[in-house]
Amino acid sequence: MKNCVAPLLVVSALALTGCCCTPRATKWEYKVAWLSRGGDANRAEGPESVRQAQETLLNDLGKDGWVLVSQSEGRFFYFKRAAR
Repeated sequence: MKNCVAPLLVVSALALTGCCCTPRATKWEYKVAWLSRGGDANRAEGPESVRQAQETLLNDLGKDGWVLVSQSEGRFFYFKRAAR
């Protein structure tokens, strides 16, 4: 009987320990990026040029681990990633 109780107590203790631990909250860092072109410059360059500039910006930051959170006015981009 003693041989069965000891392993059971160890397993119970490990199970309770796992339940009592609180997970660590992820710490984030943020970045605001914008395209240098804006206003009338966007219209003069054309929508395809603006789209390419946005795509390049998003791809470059994505390679560094940044995730797009929000965008405003088509020029301001808000990113986050886990703090390093």
